[in-house]
Amino acid sequence: MRLYLLRHGDAEIKSSTGKDFDRGLTELGIKQIERVKKRFIQEAEGVEFTVFCSAAKRTRETWGILASAVVVEELEFLDELYLADRAHLLNFLWNVNHPTNDILLIGHNEGISELASYLLDDRYLLPTSGLLVIAFPDAEDLSETGLGTGVKVSKCFPIEE
Repeated sequence: MRLYLLRHGDAEIKSSTGKDFDRGLTELGIKQIERVKKRFIQEAEGVEFTVFCSAAKRTRETWGILASAVVVEELEFLDELYLADRAHLLNFLWNVNHPTNDILLIGHNEGISELASYLLDDRYLLPTSGLLVIAFPDAEDLSETGLGTGVKVSKCFPIEE
């Protein structure tokens, strides 16, 4: 079982509506996610995913760029993932139905970095477009995950590359 944690690409400072929820990706954010897409093509070709994505504009746009590189069994856009903290994300993962062993969660900081840090029992700060792949060798379901139960498989932080 693997959990792919992806933070949205670089986003506009302000949206046309003035709402944070409506901020879209910048040109840099688009380029960042294109690089993540290449990594997905290399590392996850043919893998079926359950995808959970925040309903915010920047995360939906992130998914839109990545979508053609991901085999999807199930896809959900969820308001509850917008700016969710670690506790909410953990509760969500422990209780959500996911028909595949590989789950892609597209979200926001600070929650997504705090979730990664908790599951790996090590400090991680995902930059915009940061992708972290975590395996759970002793878990058959996400409800069996917890502090330090994950093992880092790979990371793609395009902002650093």
